[in-house]
Amino acid sequence: MKKVFILFICSSLLFSFTLDKKYPYDDNEFWGSHYDVPYDMAILVTSLALIEGTNTRLGRTSFVSLDSVLISSAITHSTKRLTGRVRPRDAKSPNEWFEYGNLSFPSGHVSGVTAFVVPYILEYHKTHPLVWSLAFFPIHQMVGRVKYQAHWTSDVIVGALVGVLSGYIAHNSSPLWLSISDDEKFVGIRYRF
Repeated sequence: MKKVFILFICSSLLFSFTLDKKYPYDDNEFWGSHYDVPYDMAILVTSLALIEGTNTRLGRTSFVSLDSVLISSAITHSTKRLTGRVRPRDAKSPNEWFEYGNLSFPSGHVSGVTAFVVPYILEYHKTHPLVWSLAFFPIHQMVGRVKYQAHWTSDVIVGALVGVLSGYIAHNSSPLWLSISDDEKFVGIRYRF
């Protein structure tokens, strides 16, 4: 299964760059809400984590989700600084890379929203199959960011892959950054050997 997953990621990365083109600008109300979703999710997940603590399954998953977003943000923002890809609204072609101050690749909105939902999907998919409907939010982000000419298609695909990878890492680790329970409150990097 892991080999299939790795093959899918590699082929998605290679294929995504062939899809890069400037799509017509579209900021209608539904797609235009792509700016609000990551912030709304951050408020919701942080509230769930603080209210539930780590004593419940939902609380633990919420803390894992926050860990996932921190991992995703670290990867995304460092990659943005290294690549300096120009956004479609400011570029003539998708081949404009390494321009100082341009932060198109990969999409931080898409990686963040994907990182928020993946831990919930991984935790609840067997007992609550409807949790897969959370995948709508990253897809909405992907389409909205491309329609708004904020990202190329490859930017949003790689952003989603970063979010999935971050969610998988966080889900399969003990809490890395944050933990609150009746016994302890922990903020910082933690790793158990």
